[in-house]
Amino acid sequence: MLPLPKEIQIKRSLFLRTIREFLETHAFLEVDTPSFKPVVGMEPYLDPFQVKSPNGKESGYLITSPEYSLKETLSTGFDRIYEIAHTFRSGEKGSSIHSAEFLMLELYVKGWAMADLIEFIKGFFVYLQEIFFKEPGLKLSADSMFIETTVEKLFLENTGKGYTRAELIETIIQKKLYEGGNVKLTALPFEDLFFLVFLNLIEPNLPKGILFCKDYPAECASLAIVKDGVAKRFEVYWDGIEIGNAFQELTDFSEQKLRFEREQEIRQLLGKEVFPLDWDFLHYLEAKLLPPSVGISLGLDRIFMKILGFSSLENASPYYQNQTFDR
Repeated sequence: MLPLPKEIQIKRSLFLRTIREFLETHAFLEVDTPSFKPVVGMEPYLDPFQVKSPNGKESGYLITSPEYSLKETLSTGFDRIYEIAHTFRSGEKGSSIHSAEFLMLELYVKGWAMADLIEFIKGFFVYLQEIFFKEPGLKLSADSMFIETTVEKLFLENTGKGYTRAELIETIIQKKLYEGGNVKLTALPFEDLFFLVFLNLIEPNLPKGILFCKDYPAECASLAIVKDGVAKRFEVYWDGIEIGNAFQELTDFSEQKLRFEREQEIRQLLGKEVFPLDWDFLHYLEAKLLPPSVGISLGLDRIFMKILGFSSLENASPYYQNQTFDR
């Protein structure tokens, strides 16, 4: 593996320093949480790396996100916290915008709504633009930089249909998106159907600029609250590349436990390892210690890649070429 060129490393250092300066200016406290844990996130479509000691007496997983740990930290009495964390996900190799290890900015704010977080993230990108886009070739269109839309609107625009289970199946059949062998289309979990359509028909047609895609189906709520029939979450895309994921945080213990148990069932259905429930995290919900809050994770390597005007992490991430030990 070769290190990044000197000039890129200098810009990367400035990039990280700029992020910290922006957050500290807005009264965020930087915290530090474990990268190695005995229990990791339940997300069925993310696979963690398992780590064992040479004698086999110690084992655990590298985190796919610091999410649970940060929410536990927020529950101890903080208002605004963030972490720039090394995160790890198996199966990410083979794409110019994926790497097994990557740098994630994750932050949480007590008492904010989704609209507050969106405006804050807009301010974050404006601040980055002021620092980085003064150089020739590094320029965003400030007037048309930000776009807000809903998932429902994107589906109607790109498929002519909504995202009910029946509509998703109809779209998949019409567009011939599924070749599942012996697994019937109608037997797939809702999220499989949803993302089969989204990744094939929606994501490739997303508009240029920084897009805030809001209000997901209730079935895709994950750790977000559901209100008025939709999950109060949004994802952020930059020129069609996903760079962020945000939730209005679920604080209801019973509902979150049910969702975790459902995710265990999906992992079993997919033939994946089924992780035990994270009772360290659930304890804070059961004790009603997690306050009403919002949180967002941002992929810093992809943002840095876009700032530099590259289309591959190869030129922007120190982790990208460190994905294989083949010789």
